[in-house]
Amino acid sequence: MPSDVAAPPMAAPVICARGVSKMYELYNRPQDRLRQLLLPGGKPLYREHWALRDISFTVMPGEAFGIIGKNGAGKSTLLQILAGVLEPTGGEVVLPERTTALLELGSGFKPEFTGRQNVYVNAAVLGIPRATVEAKMDDIAAFADIGPHFDQPVKTYSSGMFLRLAFAVTTSLEPDVLIIDEALAVGDVFFRQKCYQRLDGLLSRGTVVVLVSHAMNDVAQFCHRALLIERGKVAFLGDAAAAVKRYMVGDSGFAPKAPGEAAPGLDLPSEDAAEGFWPAVDAFLDLSAVAVAANDWAACTHVAVCDASGQACRAFEQGETVSIFCRYAVAHDIEVAVAGVELVNDKRVIVFGKNTLQFDCDHPTAVPAGSSLRVRFDVKLDLAPGEYTFNLGFEAMGVADFHRRASLTHQELDSRTTVISILTRAGDFMVTFRSRDTSPVQLTHHGVANLPGQAVMRLYGQDAGLRPASRRGDDPPGPLQR
Repeated sequence: MPSDVAAPPMAAPVICARGVSKMYELYNRPQDRLRQLLLPGGKPLYREHWALRDISFTVMPGEAFGIIGKNGAGKSTLLQILAGVLEPTGGEVVLPERTTALLELGSGFKPEFTGRQNVYVNAAVLGIPRATVEAKMDDIAAFADIGPHFDQPVKTYSSGMFLRLAFAVTTSLEPDVLIIDEALAVGDVFFRQKCYQRLDGLLSRGTVVVLVSHAMNDVAQFCHRALLIERGKVAFLGDAAAAVKRYMVGDSGFAPKAPGEAAPGLDLPSEDAAEGFWPAVDAFLDLSAVAVAANDWAACTHVAVCDASGQACRAFEQGETVSIFCRYAVAHDIEVAVAGVELVNDKRVIVFGKNTLQFDCDHPTAVPAGSSLRVRFDVKLDLAPGEYTFNLGFEAMGVADFHRRASLTHQELDSRTTVISILTRAGDFMVTFRSRDTSPVQLTHHGVANLPGQAVMRLYGQDAGLRPASRRGDDPPGPLQR
């Protein structure tokens, strides 16, 4: 039935980059640059170096957007264009006027001015009235938390104090776009937590945050989407976790596939040797829209989420076990195959990750082309109630390294594996509160995950001496109560 109420208008992008390119003229000798200026119509005496080639993307209100890439990929050039420091050779970038950047510690600050005076200077650049700044001054000083140094010249500040003041100023003045380049790497863990809490508040008000960092966990967990740049060109644009996975494997032939590309059907090959190990066909998920990055050695063809009995299930109570099944079709001879799973909460935090080496399960030491591997992960969901997604990974390693895996450091072991396939957000499930009348209480723990441990409470009285607190009669005493 038609409605007279118009649909709400779609939000317009806050940042719009169209075909952004930047070329630098490289001269073999300094005098050639002068000759080129004096003879503009003559033969070019320089080589063209394209730091950026045809970069296009949009960022919507309230979105955290990451930019990643190796050193020399063009990240800094793109940031300087976004910040208005550089003009592109081609293309254009459309940004709001109230765009501010944390590019280098101390940039934009007058060394001889105090921290308080520099607040007014930065606000004036953003066009913010002095009265508004004065109303926010106490909040800025409290967030920076540098005490009496706030009224001392900033040339006396340490790098940590610079960061605290710069971050306090740029976030308290609530820009429409905030660009951060590695700045948070300077702060301690407490200040970084404080910063991300402030950034979450800005995002909720519609501010765009552009984060450039080599800390891949920060990008994967904080950003919604990310742009991966390789040699000045767009290598990947999409989900931040998928972009990080793509970055981590570099140029090894590992490439993202478009959703739906070569999506397998749900019919599961009989593979009689696996009888009884797998759920029914209708339990498997549709992978056609899943973000996949893989080389041509193997492909993940089937994924299912089940309860402990092997029945398809998407909702679990705290403490129940989820069984995640996956099948890989192998197209290249592999010595030892390693499979892994990651659970990610709605804040994009990886709350659990483990591979078959860490599970210490049996591994075949020869996987020929044309064969298939079926893997089952059973994970006890001692997690906070909420919604979760999971990622799947598949790697290969040599037999010799496999046999000495316990003697290798994590870094050595990681360097000896070859990434074959990664599925980002392959599926999802929900963790709920336990049913009523549960022991000892309904909610098993607070926080993201439940960690093994115990608590002991003892009562001291004037005449009773030491008495253990009451507990259920069928509970065994803890080691400190025996």
